[in-house]
Amino acid sequence: MEKKTHVIIASIILSILTWLSVSMNNQYSVPVRIPFRVSNLSNGISLASPVPRFIVVRVRGTGWQVASSYLSTTASIDFDASTLTKKQVILTSRDLGYSLDVGSSAEVLGFEPDTVLITIDSTISKKVPVIANIDILPRDGFMIVGPPTVDPDSVTVTGARRLLNGIHGWTTQLRKFEKIINEVNTTIPLSDTLSGIVSVDAREADVRVDVEQVADNTYKGIPVSVIDNFDSTRIILLPPTVDVTVRGGINDMADVTPDSFNVHINFHRLTRSGSNYFRPTVVAPAQLQVISVKPDSIEFIIRK
Repeated sequence: MEKKTHVIIASIILSILTWLSVSMNNQYSVPVRIPFRVSNLSNGISLASPVPRFIVVRVRGTGWQVASSYLSTTASIDFDASTLTKKQVILTSRDLGYSLDVGSSAEVLGFEPDTVLITIDSTISKKVPVIANIDILPRDGFMIVGPPTVDPDSVTVTGARRLLNGIHGWTTQLRKFEKIINEVNTTIPLSDTLSGIVSVDAREADVRVDVEQVADNTYKGIPVSVIDNFDSTRIILLPPTVDVTVRGGINDMADVTPDSFNVHINFHRLTRSGSNYFRPTVVAPAQLQVISVKPDSIEFIIRK
């Protein structure tokens, strides 16, 4: 019985080897992802537009040749930028073929993409603010208080002049938080969308966002003033004060008083409105949201 088992196993192995030998000598046409690199950029010169990290090369050959292309660790398309004589060049499939080392004797049938735009420009550096790309959804009854704080608040980016001229800030990667009831304090990697053509002197940023319980409060008897009344025209307001209701974080309410608000009307708009009533402008502390003003319109009388 044991001898018969050995014979069966040997027959299976022989069949597999025979099939493999026949199959690997057949012709195949397959796509192979090969790294694309731009090398030998002169000092003070940088890429001004993204280039593909990989080129898909369709090759044809025997199974052994195709497998060699797949498994090769040296297969690459290296474009020598030291040959550039102008700031922009389009590499065609012929140019890509000249720069290709496919790692085997397989025949190259085509490239995807079949053209690559190479743009270069002088290298510069500039400092730009770091922008927190953070999405926070507080739990019901809580709210975000103030803008995020970011450390570092700016980074130095280095790359081609024409590319950096359009960069005015550098974002973090997106992070989302839900049902938050207190401060969010997290470290987020910086965006790497221009990796390989723009360098950044930091890799991550600490981001803090205050989340507090929501509170509403009404501040009564806030006086209304008239601004830009250069002729000192006597104006009677009815009523002369308003009540302002605001919403904000419970901690932010602690130091707010009626004096924290500026309620006013512009004299020139007052006289040109064609009405004896106006809606006052309310300037509240930045961290508070104005919910209502009562009364929402005020009558005025000009005394001559």
